[in-house]
Amino acid sequence: MTTIVDLVTRWAEEKPDQPAYTYVDHRADSRTTLTWGEVDARARAVAAAIRAQAEPGDRVAILAPQGLDYLVAMLGSCYARTIAVPLFPPDLPGHRARLDGVLADCSPVCALTTTSALTVSEGLGLPTIAIDDPGPATSVVPATGATAVRPTGSTPEPTTGSTAEATTRLALTRRSLFTTSLSTGSTAEWELEGIEPEDLAYLQYTSGSTGSPAGVMVSHANLVANIGQLIEAFEFRPGRSMTVSWLPLFHDMGLMLAFGVPILHGDRSAFTDPVAFLMRPARWFQLADEDLDVYTAAPNFAYDHCVQRIKDKSDLDLSSYKAFLNGAEPIRPATLEAFTEAFENHGFTPTAHVPAYGLAEAVVFVASAPIDAEPTITTFDHRGLVSCGPPRGQTVVIADPAGNPLPPGQIGEIHIAGPNVTRGYWSNPTKTQEAFDATLADGTGPWLRTGDLGTLHNGELYLTGRLKDLIVIDGRNHHPQDLEATIHQTHPALKPGRVAAFSIPSAASEHLIIVVEHTTPDDPTDTIRAAINHHHNLHVHEVVRAPAGTIHKTSSGKLARHPTRAWYLENYRGQHVT
Repeated sequence: MTTIVDLVTRWAEEKPDQPAYTYVDHRADSRTTLTWGEVDARARAVAAAIRAQAEPGDRVAILAPQGLDYLVAMLGSCYARTIAVPLFPPDLPGHRARLDGVLADCSPVCALTTTSALTVSEGLGLPTIAIDDPGPATSVVPATGATAVRPTGSTPEPTTGSTAEATTRLALTRRSLFTTSLSTGSTAEWELEGIEPEDLAYLQYTSGSTGSPAGVMVSHANLVANIGQLIEAFEFRPGRSMTVSWLPLFHDMGLMLAFGVPILHGDRSAFTDPVAFLMRPARWFQLADEDLDVYTAAPNFAYDHCVQRIKDKSDLDLSSYKAFLNGAEPIRPATLEAFTEAFENHGFTPTAHVPAYGLAEAVVFVASAPIDAEPTITTFDHRGLVSCGPPRGQTVVIADPAGNPLPPGQIGEIHIAGPNVTRGYWSNPTKTQEAFDATLADGTGPWLRTGDLGTLHNGELYLTGRLKDLIVIDGRNHHPQDLEATIHQTHPALKPGRVAAFSIPSAASEHLIIVVEHTTPDDPTDTIRAAINHHHNLHVHEVVRAPAGTIHKTSSGKLARHPTRAWYLENYRGQHVT
């Protein structure tokens, strides 16, 4: 078996001048590329900077903004045999509480960031390395009151005096570590150490859609296995293919697409940042090299966003795109149809739709539809579901709550086994045992319990919802996505992401609660009640009209019903009964 460090160093030796990663910065109107030789050299320099203060197995938080430095930080941590924790700068709006929780959970010894984000990272109490600084000897800012970063085995320096003095002392201490700066791409004085495939590469913190984020332990072997499974499903042609992305690098899908996939065969990726996409979604399609097969991925909402926002299509040519993977949130048949209609005259073919399913506990990728066939939509109990295709290089079983495997067509919890299933949750053996060590009634195991509900039909996986989100009223199961979809169709102002359905305990059964972000004068309450009663034979106990931004979202933009429910119980229960 191999590691991603083995692969990168191989490509740096075999094709050092070939492009690896390209970042398009629309704010600076620039397009910057690192070759495989430059990637390896910069990773070595970062590794040396990390090991000046950290030991193998220590956690290193990545707080850099979207860009090439982020990918270099990931690899530098792997080269140093530390455990990367891909995160985001502390000033990312709406995410500070999540960041504080993650840092408390994993206890990193230092943080990697860029010069531009250095100031906002200083208040975290961590030594912070600005890895893009042209003078690495002065690029480390010690945490307030902490011992200055020093080479392993050196004598600690006193921490008295000003921060400026401490930084100066630190610069003198570190100056002998490098022969060149991090930004030049030259090789630093860093010799690679032995890395085992089972060593941890990074902690991928889950999005927290049904609870607190947890650090998934991803080994080198897990990552390489999942990259291979995805490339095989994509029918990726080495040397003739590339990936493009705007997804955040701290999210599992974004990290795999922009960072992971190119590593296996020394291919390339081009990426930008989420804000650039949201402001002008056509930028997504302008990342591609027309001479290569192009593969990309995004959540369902992104395809709706393109349909709604891209009016001028005169310069668009999507003929080089072989796969638009759709995952990370429920896939709507209407979205696939609308995207096809909007772009089929601009090179897009319906076979490029690739509905998929995955989760961080399996690195990211589990199943996907074939790239040479149009999506399959099958009706189950009057509900049209999009097939996520067959499992790819792993085994999937559907089981009931007692652990009995279910026959095709029946809905139960999705269980997974395969080389990409990760090691568990960081510092949480109880939760790890519950999720990763399941044994079914037939004696097979261990299985990963995903917490997702689905069914297998004709060998293909259909996702129906989250187990913890399931609404059970009077003995009948209701998926919140179905209720929310009914409301979207009934009231045009209530778009996806602005409606959350969940239940709360009552004396006799469960009560259905609907929270809507709705600020216009008209009151949608009666319309919602009538639609839910007519289509689902359910009584809505309470409709809460809330301002925009009330409904919780995960880091990847998915609807987070569990924290929204907690917010309701704390703030609104009984105050706005309608």
